[in-house]
Amino acid sequence: MPICVLVADSSKARFLLAESGRDPLIDYLDLVHPESRLREQDLVTDGPGSAAEAGGQSKHSVGNEKSAHRKHAEAFARELCRELDKLRRKRDLRRIYLIAAPKLLGHLRAVISGQSAALLAGEIDKDLVGQSIDEIRSHLPKRL
Repeated sequence: MPICVLVADSSKARFLLAESGRDPLIDYLDLVHPESRLREQDLVTDGPGSAAEAGGQSKHSVGNEKSAHRKHAEAFARELCRELDKLRRKRDLRRIYLIAAPKLLGHLRAVISGQSAALLAGEIDKDLVGQSIDEIRSHLPKRL
């Protein structure tokens, strides 16, 4: 029964697996969410306009209670949790570790299924997605 380490930020994620608590981590799956890399103005089209001050300068967006970036981060978190559930069922995971940028970790916590949450062995609120496997491994317990 393998152990899964999900390492993510708002635009990319890596699913790493180890067959046992002492085995090395290997890359299993990489996902990219390109919308999270776009500028806010490129994400918001055909939506409400913005209120303008005298002289035509934009003062603030009208009608946007959530930013487009936040919506995309939430959607990516849901996608990651669906993949985590698929992996849990397919590989009969023993434990799960989450390593994510703080904001994304909050989104993951909000949408993770009860079955996957029951396997959580640890969470780390750091953005390590671009780091090497050895660097990621150094933030985890010696025995997964």
